[in-house]
Amino acid sequence: MKDQTIKILIADDDETFLLATTDLLRREGYECYYAPDAKTVIETLKSVKFDLLISDINMPGNNELELIKELPEIAEGLPVILITGSLYSDAQIQSLKPPVTACLSKPLDFEELLMHVRSSIGR
Repeated sequence: MKDQTIKILIADDDETFLLATTDLLRREGYECYYAPDAKTVIETLKSVKFDLLISDINMPGNNELELIKELPEIAEGLPVILITGSLYSDAQIQSLKPPVTACLSKPLDFEELLMHVRSSIGR
């Protein structure tokens, strides 16, 4: 199974962040797709099986974290790393577990993200 490519979906409405993160993870050998909003995430998850979702909390269609709350119905068992530029309390984030495996603040430290990616996929 080692030869199987790990597929990651990255969701964010910040195009610069989206493209930079996608590029960095591709350099690490991951197959990356991206989506600018929750609607595109849902459509993509219905057509492709992913190993991990990295999603911004604040993006169109996810104002009340609807995407994360509905995720088990769309892609059961899919781990999620949340990214935020806003302040969310630990209680709010904890209420989403599972499938949330980590919540990171922007600007991201790529090594920290990579550590969480590896940990989330290994679950």
